[in-house]
Amino acid sequence: MVRGVKLFGILAVSVLLITGCGNSEKTLTCTNSEEDSGLKMSQEITMTFKDDKINYLKMSIDNEATDDTIIDNWDMFASMMESQFEESDEDGVKLSTDNDSTNHIYNVSLEIDLEKASEDALKEYNLDGITDANATYEDTKKEAEDSGYTCK
Repeated sequence: MVRGVKLFGILAVSVLLITGCGNSEKTLTCTNSEEDSGLKMSQEITMTFKDDKINYLKMSIDNEATDDTIIDNWDMFASMMESQFEESDEDGVKLSTDNDSTNHIYNVSLEIDLEKASEDALKEYNLDGITDANATYEDTKKEAEDSGYTCK
């Protein structure tokens, strides 16, 4: 019996060392959807944590027209969105857009590699200081859920 417990202990420690428990990576995905003034806005935020610190973030926002006024004026709406969200890909920060004029959905996606992103690039999106944040996976999940997001 004692020999079996020792063997189990050695196996457990070996598995932990082989899998690299000190360099763990977790992914948190949070979603939220709300509708206001003829637009349904669906958000999905995916964050990757390395050693319990955020190192990558992807945010995707679909703006879907649900009102005939916006649908009938879709070109003007899309033009306004394009002027507000100019596509870019530099310093670890990528902003992209997609105009699905058939289904009246305008998508804005923001990807940030916090290990590559410069403070100036983060400041442009009001995210300066995010690399200094000490929020853990659990802290971030709780804060997002308290703000109305569903996280998994």
